[in-house]
Amino acid sequence: MANWKVEGLYVTPDNDVVTAVAWACYGNNTMRGKLTLGPPGVPFVQYADLTEDKVLGWVWAQVDKGFVEKDVDGVAPDVPVVAAKPLPWVE
Repeated sequence: MANWKVEGLYVTPDNDVVTAVAWACYGNNTMRGKLTLGPPGVPFVQYADLTEDKVLGWVWAQVDKGFVEKDVDGVAPDVPVVAAKPLPWVE
């Protein structure tokens, strides 16, 4: 089951307007991203009043949530074991 998290918020230093969101979705695999936001919405939400649900709503409005969840919930790929061998033509 996919588990979404906001890992960080990028803000303007003078008025705490969020300009970007660092997000992650965890499951059998992990996908991370950074979403750059446009101008503040109406009604404007003060930084202190933000919730993770609110910010994830911004992410899901611009990121294909279904695709991400399908990817992270997929079976983790088997990574074949490989080893270097000497070249057969070199003695």
